[in-house]
Amino acid sequence: MQLGDAAVPYQLRRSRRRRTLGLTVTPREVRIHAPVWTPRAEIERYVQQQHDWLHRAWRRLEARAPERVEPQTVPQCITYLGRTLTLDIRPSLFTEVQRFGQHLRVDVPLDSDPMACVRDWLQQRAGRLLAWRLARIARRSGRAPRDFALSDARTQWGSCTASGVVRLNWRLVQAPLALIDYVAAHELAHLVHLNHSPRFWARVAVLCPDALARRTELRKMGDSLFRI
Repeated sequence: MQLGDAAVPYQLRRSRRRRTLGLTVTPREVRIHAPVWTPRAEIERYVQQQHDWLHRAWRRLEARAPERVEPQTVPQCITYLGRTLTLDIRPSLFTEVQRFGQHLRVDVPLDSDPMACVRDWLQQRAGRLLAWRLARIARRSGRAPRDFALSDARTQWGSCTASGVVRLNWRLVQAPLALIDYVAAHELAHLVHLNHSPRFWARVAVLCPDALARRTELRKMGDSLFRI
């Protein structure tokens, strides 16, 4: 599979239980998920339609690879709900993370990874905050998911299964509320249309009137949010 200048290995996985086409991007390959009855031509059209997204996801994974070589590098700040928080990392016998205005104080033992503590702090807040925003839009849509969970996906902001389970990426807690609401509306629209048809996008527009503008903004800042 050609993605820009890269020749990327891919694997087609068919399943009798699957109802829709889907894609997963890993550091080694692209995985194409399809129902057993889907014709090859339809799969190829779908992959071609998703080419730009695949290219962005693959470049994002490539860009993150060198960062893992220097695990001791600690950023000076993080983003939370669209605001910049300056990190104040202090050696301590015990681990504790507290926010003071525009500062995030991280007390951590010398042999511990401070960024792991920061990620834990973000994930704890994401669990409550993303569930709240999802429920808020679900009340407006009249359709609630069967269940909600956080996702740790490296290339997707959210997902919705055929059984009605919605997952939102915990890293969204770094983004402004408007962008969180767009992703929530996107996944809730899948409860009605489990595809990306014109009717699906019309449903998204009802739940989030300026969805296209928010989608563009999320794409612009997406790489920075996936760095943590």
